[in-house]
Amino acid sequence: MNLTTLTERRKRGDLVTTFQSLSNSQSPIHHLFTLSTDQRIWGHRFKLAKGQFITTVRQFFIINRVFHDWNSLPQEIVDSQSTASFKVR
Repeated sequence: MNLTTLTERRKRGDLVTTFQSLSNSQSPIHHLFTLSTDQRIWGHRFKLAKGQFITTVRQFFIINRVFHDWNSLPQEIVDSQSTASFKVR
């Protein structure tokens, strides 16, 4: 039936939520994402910094789930003008 799996839908939803929170500073979860300050990074300018957590409680939190997928996106997708164009790309 060509339906997307739950894993793919969750990944897409996490990426959309990350895009919305990084593009809108008024987002209630904007403060959770830390941008990388390393000047030697390749790719887009919104690379996320990997957080250091002492406990495993936050292991499956959105920041950890989306880290690798978000940082591997091409610049033209991250630089989308709206959420709708981000979803299409």
